[in-house]
Amino acid sequence: MAEAFATVVDAKSPYTASHSAGVAQIAVGLGRLLGLDDRTRRDLYRAGLLHDIGKLGVSNRILDKPGGLDADEWREVRRHPLTSLEILRRVGALRGVARISGLHHERLDGSGYYLGFDGTQLDLPARVLAVADVAEALSAERPYRPALGPDEVLAIMSREAGTKIDAEAFEALVMLMTDPRSAERSAA
Repeated sequence: MAEAFATVVDAKSPYTASHSAGVAQIAVGLGRLLGLDDRTRRDLYRAGLLHDIGKLGVSNRILDKPGGLDADEWREVRRHPLTSLEILRRVGALRGVARISGLHHERLDGSGYYLGFDGTQLDLPARVLAVADVAEALSAERPYRPALGPDEVLAIMSREAGTKIDAEAFEALVMLMTDPRSAERSAA
C-alpha cells in the first residue's frame, strides 16, 4: 500500500519520479548501518515512501517552478510535512510512521519546518529520515539545478553534519554512498 501511494506522490512531478523510493532505500541502509532493529527499519521504509504525501496538496506550478519561490509559494511548500502527518494519522496501519514522516524537514538547530523542532525533540528515526531525504534530493535533478554527484552531495551535507543534520546518520551516509555494500554487510 505504501509503495502504491509513493508512486502516486512521485508521479506528481517529473523531478520526483523516484524520490520516495530513493529516500526509503537510503533510510533503510542508514538504519542497518546504525544498528536499528527490523521494526524500526520497516517503519523507516514506510516513512520514506510516504513522507511527501502532503505534496499532493501543493500546486505543480510551485513544485516544478524553475526559479526561486516567493513567500506565498514557500509557505505552501512548508506545509506539506504537516499535511503528510495529518493524512497518515488517519490511516490506522500507518499511524506509527506518521510522526517520522511529518518530521523529515526538521533540523537539529530548530531551523527546519513545519514545527521548528530541535535535536532534543527528534528521535533517531526522524533524524535518519531527514538525512535520507536531503541526500536523495541533492542527488536528483530539480527544475532549478542538475543532479549532484556523490562527492558534491557529501560535501554539501558535511557542512551541516552535527548542527542541522545528525552527525552519526551522516557518517553512515558517507559509508553508504562511498561503499553501497556496507549496509548489506552490516546486516550480517
